[in-house]
Amino acid sequence: VVKDRLYTDPAGSDRRRSTQTALHRILTRLTQALAPILAFTADEAWEQIPGVATKSVHLSLWNPSTGAVPTEPAWAALFSLREQALPELEKARQAKLIGKSLDAVLHFALPAADRALVASHEAELRELCNCSAVTVTESAERQITVQVAGEVGRKKCERCWHWELNVGENPTHPTLCGRCVEAVISLS
Repeated sequence: VVKDRLYTDPAGSDRRRSTQTALHRILTRLTQALAPILAFTADEAWEQIPGVATKSVHLSLWNPSTGAVPTEPAWAALFSLREQALPELEKARQAKLIGKSLDAVLHFALPAADRALVASHEAELRELCNCSAVTVTESAERQITVQVAGEVGRKKCERCWHWELNVGENPTHPTLCGRCVEAVISLS
């Protein structure tokens, strides 16, 4: 899910840096948790983790978790929508409508309450479903529907492979989308 932001976001962007921090913390805790079971493997992995305080995982301080982190209701809804979208993406793939999920545009029709909850998280939903675009509309019915469409009217970005409407708008980078243009310019 986070591969796209690690590869395509600008190197110093807050979103990319926070993702790297989260991955570092996960790797550190997982290595500590596995150390009693896989002593030598965990120690070898520990040597490759940048910025750790001790030379060996067995010398590191284990801080027990204080419990489960509460999940924001929107994230539960997003993961539920992802679970409903994945079979639809597979059907579209088998029907040769799309080649891979990045070739897809997902259209969700949601009841009003769900629409309000997901409205400010469309970018996260796009990232969770690993597709090029997501639209969320309000449904008159009480059920959720998911439709998959191809990349109609969109061009494929040469850098991130997303099908976007703004590819080619920058004359300096005619094969890149707006997001990738910003990332490339930040490298200059």
